[in-house]
Amino acid sequence: MSPTQWDFPVELCCRPMAFVTLTGLDVVYNAVHRAVWDAFCANRRADRVPISFKVLPGDHEYPKCRPKRTSYEWYIPKGILKTGWMNKHLNLVPALVVVFYELDWDEPQWKEKQSECATRVEIVRQSLQGRNTKVAVVLIQKKTPLPPGEDVTASERAAALCNACELSGKSLFVLPHTDHLVGYIIRLENAFYEHAQTYYYTEIRRVKSHKEFLNKTTHQLLFVRHQFKIAFFSELKQDTQNALKNYRTAYNLVHELRAHETNILEIKTMAGFINYKICRLCFQHNTPLDAIAQFRKHIDLCKKKIGSAELSFEHAAWMSKQFQAFGDLFDEAIKLGLTAIQTQNPGFYYQQAAYYAQERKQLAKTLCSHEASVTYPNPDPLETQTGVLDFYGQRSWRQGILSFDLSDPEKEKVGILAVQLKERSVVHSEIIITLLSNAVAQFKKYKCPRMKSHLMVQMGEEYYYAKDYTKALKLLDYVMCDYRSEGWWTLLTSILTTALKCSYLMAQLKDYITYSLELLGRASTLKDDQKSRIEKNLINVLMNESPDPEPDCDVLAVKTAQKLWSDRISLAGSNVFTIGMQDFVPFVQCKAKFHAPSFHVDVPVRFDIYLRADCPHPIRFSKLCVSFNNQVTVPLTAFLPCVYLIVACIKLDEMNLANSRS
Repeated sequence: MSPTQWDFPVELCCRPMAFVTLTGLDVVYNAVHRAVWDAFCANRRADRVPISFKVLPGDHEYPKCRPKRTSYEWYIPKGILKTGWMNKHLNLVPALVVVFYELDWDEPQWKEKQSECATRVEIVRQSLQGRNTKVAVVLIQKKTPLPPGEDVTASERAAALCNACELSGKSLFVLPHTDHLVGYIIRLENAFYEHAQTYYYTEIRRVKSHKEFLNKTTHQLLFVRHQFKIAFFSELKQDTQNALKNYRTAYNLVHELRAHETNILEIKTMAGFINYKICRLCFQHNTPLDAIAQFRKHIDLCKKKIGSAELSFEHAAWMSKQFQAFGDLFDEAIKLGLTAIQTQNPGFYYQQAAYYAQERKQLAKTLCSHEASVTYPNPDPLETQTGVLDFYGQRSWRQGILSFDLSDPEKEKVGILAVQLKERSVVHSEIIITLLSNAVAQFKKYKCPRMKSHLMVQMGEEYYYAKDYTKALKLLDYVMCDYRSEGWWTLLTSILTTALKCSYLMAQLKDYITYSLELLGRASTLKDDQKSRIEKNLINVLMNESPDPEPDCDVLAVKTAQKLWSDRISLAGSNVFTIGMQDFVPFVQCKAKFHAPSFHVDVPVRFDIYLRADCPHPIRFSKLCVSFNNQVTVPLTAFLPCVYLIVACIKLDEMNLANSRS
């Protein structure tokens, strides 16, 4: 189980397009064929029909078609949806195979060429045996053909070729290689699109025909499977309204399945897939409220389907992915023109995804903390013979087992242990930070400053847990100003405490002193014993000694920090730091009081300065410096006798702190 296990399959998330294969084109060595291929695949604008083209050799082996089932009486399905089914119909089984062949109507060796073309068509048909895939032929010609009916030879030979290839007249096309090649190609692909739609319509009819053989006692999984297939084929046919209708039916059928610990992951997986499709189509149809309503319904139905308590971190991971995927869909719809509002934007979904990712991290920490003596099982219960699961959402050690009773408890125990040990290798902080970053970007875009600041604090704390202390400090410093200006002292204290830990673990002397000064001040909500510890450490630093470690820090990080502090102290001489105090609330309060409201020229200005320390223990100052708001020196002769010199109030702009052994 890799960290990307919960990502949706690429084939689920892409826009389904009709799959058409082109044979008979040598795109490497034949310039004409290369030009034809380029015209098909280059510059596919939005107004071109939605077709996915692929060039394959004429004798390419397509996936074998299984024998058609005539009865479901004794058939017990082993799962809901096979992992390769969507990819098979998107990229492996074509709706149409087009055979390209160079042949002009006036070809001297017509009979031989006609026979060779028919042989190529027959080879394609043999490789598609049992499938309803359409076959068409395109004749690449050097000359521009005459209008229909004017070239008698062309009409006769076209009929003969269709007869030899067992094709209808609607499946034979002519492609003149002229200056107007792209125009001809666009007309061709429009015809291909019609053939492809016919194929998918036939496939929908075929799947629907199975329903009459099913019963709800033993074939509940098949009802979901067939409904999903009908919806998917409808998407390939570009009938999105019917696709949405069938996906909704499939979603309801999934939740009618009897859930048990052995199949709850498969039910949630398929519910998540179908919900994604429904929400995507709702956004595509410009009905965002329907998408939001569907997603809320989905979360309400699934949030309590946790499954095994020993693997509850998996449920948190699954929930996180649901919110992230919906946020991605919402954001994509906005980029395509949807208007979002401040109270309903993708940021809220990314935020909730991050919340569940954090929950996953906490659950994994509790459930996966095995002793070092516990080793990974051998053989690996998470490995399969093919390297992939047969059905989405099943456990690799019990694929296809639908019984609610666990036939092999020991095998189950080993499988759960393997999942837990794999989870330990997941970098949870990286996942959480990515989601929080997405949320911050959205809240910034929709002008939600408090939400942005709140999530930036969480990002900073997550960087701290990830031991990236530089990035943690950068983020925390950014939001401190907002919390100071708004007077959120409890939140500010919490942020400063984390920042102090970061500065200690990096042995950043100036930052450590700055945060200590503020944590000792009146704005700090720390208890007196905590302030006493910080003050003691601050005095130690000022005396050029190493501070004691901050509480609840990682043991290995503390050992590294102690060495950094030791090296810094041993290299230090007499260091003086100038720390600007105007941007935060220090533990020293300063006030100036003038003896009179005004003073005459040539009369000494007298005032008193009051200092008050808010720290728990006394602190000694070595020097006090007084400065004025107006620092410009003006000759006294410039003042008239009647003008009063109003002296500005003292301000404590800077605190000069010396740390030396003297």
